[in-house]
Amino acid sequence: MTVRNLEFLFRPKSVGVVAEPETPNPYAEVVLRNLAAGRFAGPVTSIAAKRHSLFGMKAHGSIEELESTPDLAVICAARRDVPRIIARLGERGTRAVIVGASTREKLSGSEVAQLRKAILDAARPQLMRVLGPGSGGLLVPASGLNASVAPVGAMRGKVALIAQSTAVASAVLDRANSKGIGFSSVLHLGASLDVDLADVLDWLAADPDTEAILVQFDAVAVGRKFMSAARAAARNKPVVAIRGRSVGTGRSADRLFSSDEVYEAALRRAGWVRIDTLEDLFDAVEAMARVRPSFGERLSIVANGHGLGRIAADALLRSGGRLAALSKDTVTQLDALLQTGSPLRNPLALPADVTPSNWAAALAVLLADRESDAVLTICSPSPFAPGAEVAAAVCNTARDTQRNVFTCWVGGSAMQKAQQIAAAHGVLSHNSPEKAIAIFLGIVDYVRNRELLMQMPASVAADFSPDREAARSALAEAVAAGTDILPARLARRLLHAYGIGAADYPLARSIDAAVRAADEIGYPVDFALALAGADEHEAMATALRSPADIRIAARALRSRVRAEHLRGRVSGYRLRPSAARSGIAALRLGVAEDPVFGPVIFLGPSAAAGRRGAGLLTALPPLNPALAMDLVRRSGFAEAAAADQRAALESATVTALVRLSQLLIDVDEIAAVELNPLQVEIAGVLALDVSIRIAKRGRRFGFRRFAIRPYPTELERQVDWDGGKLLIRPIRPEDESSLGDLLNSLVPEDARMRFFGTMRSLPRSQLARFTQIDYEREMALVAIGSGSDGVARSLGEVRAVVDSDNNVADFAVVVRSELKGKGLGRLLLQSMIDYSRGRGMRELRGETLAGNLRMQQLARSLGFTLKTGADAGTVNLHLALHQQRAA
Repeated sequence: MTVRNLEFLFRPKSVGVVAEPETPNPYAEVVLRNLAAGRFAGPVTSIAAKRHSLFGMKAHGSIEELESTPDLAVICAARRDVPRIIARLGERGTRAVIVGASTREKLSGSEVAQLRKAILDAARPQLMRVLGPGSGGLLVPASGLNASVAPVGAMRGKVALIAQSTAVASAVLDRANSKGIGFSSVLHLGASLDVDLADVLDWLAADPDTEAILVQFDAVAVGRKFMSAARAAARNKPVVAIRGRSVGTGRSADRLFSSDEVYEAALRRAGWVRIDTLEDLFDAVEAMARVRPSFGERLSIVANGHGLGRIAADALLRSGGRLAALSKDTVTQLDALLQTGSPLRNPLALPADVTPSNWAAALAVLLADRESDAVLTICSPSPFAPGAEVAAAVCNTARDTQRNVFTCWVGGSAMQKAQQIAAAHGVLSHNSPEKAIAIFLGIVDYVRNRELLMQMPASVAADFSPDREAARSALAEAVAAGTDILPARLARRLLHAYGIGAADYPLARSIDAAVRAADEIGYPVDFALALAGADEHEAMATALRSPADIRIAARALRSRVRAEHLRGRVSGYRLRPSAARSGIAALRLGVAEDPVFGPVIFLGPSAAAGRRGAGLLTALPPLNPALAMDLVRRSGFAEAAAADQRAALESATVTALVRLSQLLIDVDEIAAVELNPLQVEIAGVLALDVSIRIAKRGRRFGFRRFAIRPYPTELERQVDWDGGKLLIRPIRPEDESSLGDLLNSLVPEDARMRFFGTMRSLPRSQLARFTQIDYEREMALVAIGSGSDGVARSLGEVRAVVDSDNNVADFAVVVRSELKGKGLGRLLLQSMIDYSRGRGMRELRGETLAGNLRMQQLARSLGFTLKTGADAGTVNLHLALHQQRAA
């Protein structure tokens, strides 16, 4: 669904707990006890409770006897009664429920399915939101809400925790409490029948009390919905995730990669940071609460000893980190301060008798160095500088900087006081360099992944024009032949239409002709028999290095054909180069389908170089050059190439990846592709073997089968307006400042009409949210025009958010105040109507203030019907786009 009515879950004004009247329910008792301990400000009612009063709270005999209806109800009842309870609560006005753990009822699989359907059917008429079943509940410390079975409470903070495991949530809460770390909210998903991970992410992305999100989950049901919400959340706030690897879902004979590898690619593309262990999770909680924004990868290390510094530097470099290079000015200042007489470099080794004040002074010098982005201090017990005094000095210096300072206190009891002081000052504190470096590299990963998140591949290629007619012709020929595997000649034709090289070497009719062909190609070569009646060779010898090798291989392959009784006679021979002239080992490039995330692009070493699937990396389409280059660089295939060739070889592979991605966008029937082996040359790539599988689609999905929708270039159009040209196009991330300027241009009355209040500007987090959208669930069209100064700016915007069923969209429109009455609002709204109708939506609706007569007149002229709104002083706008389809 959406975030609709989630305010009743996260911000209820009243809570009810529904329990069995005849049977004591430990779950209900814990929830009521936690609600009382949390000091929730609103009324809490025990409904149909066993006793007249539990924990001093008013009790009722039944839902019908309630004097007031709770916004949120926690249901602790038998499973079979849950649909009936939800329906009755909904009729009374409750809009959110938490369905707790079951009472050990034994239900069959079919009974569980029926129960789940009944719960959804009961909630749907009133648009009730259901958390669970089997949810451990929800904590919102800011409001005192603890509607959970958590054994410990939570302090107020800025980190949100979403968990699929109540045990993990409880462990994190307990560890956080011991560190003095609080939460904005803690939620246990349960079965996610209605409210799922994506819905919660959408809520938290816009929650002003949440600055970072920590997620523990196992799997998602719908990859597209998850990726949309995951990317939206990460655009504004850092998101860290731990995901248990699936048992029994690794690589198999029919899978090139595991589902875990696809999830890893998805999280990377979503801009998330993935961690692996529970200890990492505990560390992440502390880091998210205390870390400062960081945008660099260069780390300076300072330690009271050469050995500690070298150990830390080695750990950083082994993990792919980067040491800062100290500037000359920094070295000069440190030399005057420390007077060691030894060359100073990173890691910086302080003299054995360094004092706490010199610790602080050295740290201040490193923090002032523009060549360094963060500093790690490592301190072991010293007779000259007690750990507690060093900690106080370091923390006082760290307080005045915007850069991150990671502190490490190596030792045992002698350093405990230092750790406590650092924690009390809100400074990141660790007991080993490796932990500190892991946190630092996690921040670096976040910055890198955020760059991937900001990439918006377009639906139409900008730098090349594929021959779509030739591609469709090849596909039509295969469909007419009734095959789902394209014959090699059609597969080559399809790839050539998209500028991807595929080998097609002429047939040599004799051994002598084969030798001459090998001389032209250059040794080593692969040599295959061409069998009459077969589309491709069925017997091959590889890496032949001389004419003699070819003749020997020909005799051996003929004998093998006869022995195995392969069909057909030998009609000739085909040869191809065994290795690329670039000297780079062959690659394997292709596409496979994942049941959750749809098409997945993979890249790695050729199967001939190792076991099936070994070393393959995955990425979710669509890809642009930046995303493709990330995949290429991670593969490391070009590292063995000469330095002057490396960039060209990487570029050739990037081009092939981007064009393969475009092929997937354009040709809906592509189900799987494998180019193996794929040779990479400076001039481009060449697929020696090609396999393409197609699938007949019941209807055209296009990029809707992708987990991430590309930027819809096809919606861009130039229009005539007010004597000039205007570009109407989907909004893009770079429109953030332009959108802010548009909103700032509104006079107070226009701002009130648009926002139903006095707001004229939005915080940056909201502007980022509105300009970095998922084009499948939300569309925003902006009108771009140039002023007298020639600077392009947003003149107006129309936005529509569609429901999960693609039936109803809610819209809003705004234009610059000085442009009212010139038809720009009509132009934008008509564009959104056309788009929504083309998407197959049934209804477009909006809401305006009763005093906004201009908007009401525009709506009537475009066919909207107007009705008095449920809220005083509002008018509802409704436009039927299509008649509802018959059931």
